[in-house]
Amino acid sequence: MLNVFKRKNIWLGMLAAIIIIGLFAFAQVGARSTVKLHHLPLALVVNDQGKDTKNVVKTLQNESHRKNAEIKWVKVKRTSSLTKGFAERKYYGAVVINSGFTQAINQQTRYLKGKVITKKLDVLAAKTPALTETQPFQQQKVVAGSLTSKLPEQAKISLYVSQGSNVTAANVLMTALPEMTNRLNQKITNQYNRIATKSGLTLTSREWSSLQTPINATMTKRNSVSTKEISGMAPFLITIFCWLGSLIFSLLNWRDHSKNEMNRSDGRLSITSVTSQLISGIAIATVIAVSIYFFIKVCYSVPVHDPQNFLLLMGFIAFVFYALQSAVLDLLGLKGWPLLLVIWIGSMGVITFIPQMLSPFYHNYVYDITPIRFANDLITNQMYIRDASITGSSMMALLYLGLASVAVMYGSTLIRRAKKTA
Repeated sequence: MLNVFKRKNIWLGMLAAIIIIGLFAFAQVGARSTVKLHHLPLALVVNDQGKDTKNVVKTLQNESHRKNAEIKWVKVKRTSSLTKGFAERKYYGAVVINSGFTQAINQQTRYLKGKVITKKLDVLAAKTPALTETQPFQQQKVVAGSLTSKLPEQAKISLYVSQGSNVTAANVLMTALPEMTNRLNQKITNQYNRIATKSGLTLTSREWSSLQTPINATMTKRNSVSTKEISGMAPFLITIFCWLGSLIFSLLNWRDHSKNEMNRSDGRLSITSVTSQLISGIAIATVIAVSIYFFIKVCYSVPVHDPQNFLLLMGFIAFVFYALQSAVLDLLGLKGWPLLLVIWIGSMGVITFIPQMLSPFYHNYVYDITPIRFANDLITNQMYIRDASITGSSMMALLYLGLASVAVMYGSTLIRRAKKTA
């Protein structure tokens, strides 16, 4: 019974299990355990040029200059420019300091000053009642009354998060931006508290509510993602569907062409067979695109805003994946199959993040080179970001990858002949 351990295949199977688990650990545990926000680009729009606004901007910029700062500010002149910036992923969120910001802070400061004057006048009147009839006392009382005639308004800041650009980053910003506002509020409130404590002021709860939260921040989601859109996971899942569909079809189609190859007897495909591979690949890509659309839109009602462009994009991505995987099989045979699995497994751990959240290793050597990432970017733009163009760098990267794969497929037909002529 124990003789089974003398068989080589048992040990090879164990080795394969260790390698597969190691790959998944590298892709999933390794990538996710090193995730840390680093210099995430955020837009900063300043619509107020007052002194207090400049102080706030200086505070924000000083925080971003730290070596391990989470935020990197991108100055944007107008709020209207944010739409294009979000579409091009120049930044994933924005902070807009609205006009009237400094005026509101000044109003709060004047109100507090008026309360301090009133407190001093009350103390003086209690000690020396006769002074209440003097002109300077009455003038100070008028000044204090004008400063405290109405409760101060809150300074306004608008926060924006582009949820569709990357849901993982958006979830971080939904917490980080309010926390940033709270820090600004706390800094100003501490100043008010010191003045109130030093002067012995007793303020009502209504008065404190205005001064304890001097800045009012409103949060707005851009390119919002609904629960029907699988909470932002739709592009990731669709990308995996494209890869798996093309992976299976490319293997079956390669085996079929290998078995029916009539012009070669050396295990390689002929030019005619490679051409047949590509022609059948178009049909395969079409089937994959229609299948994905049917299951996500028809069966599960995931919103697809432009079905025609969606189908064309799915067909293009599926064909590029098919060509890439066919090129590996034509060049290396079944020995190249593990390479395709490595690409797939390695990509799964990084494509749901943005580069600024990954460690340098996963950013430079996994995220930047995996073809699945480019497809995920294109699908994200098509599904979630209405103003985004799909003819950008990711489209060109896949186009060049597809052309290179076709070249490798045809180039693989020359390998044996080159050896014979030598």
